[in-house]
Amino acid sequence: MRFRFHGCLRVAEPHDYGVRNGAVTLLVYQVGGESRSGKLPNWRWIVVDELTALEVLEQTFPGGRDVPSGAHSKWDELFVRVAGRA
Repeated sequence: MRFRFHGCLRVAEPHDYGVRNGAVTLLVYQVGGESRSGKLPNWRWIVVDELTALEVLEQTFPGGRDVPSGAHSKWDELFVRVAGRA
């Protein structure tokens, strides 16, 4: 997916979608575009109400990614999670 968030155009793989700290949020693995908060690729929290210009891209990705800690984040409510890699 491609979208604008906090003034930056970003390309990312969506992984988790739900409510976190009371806000509808995406956990994405940003693979391209711009970022002010660090190097790419990397994990990013995206509050859905703060993103604009969302586009679904034709490119695909193979599924869930491992996280260094091996633990999933806490969610108030998790709507969907991308399955792990086959």
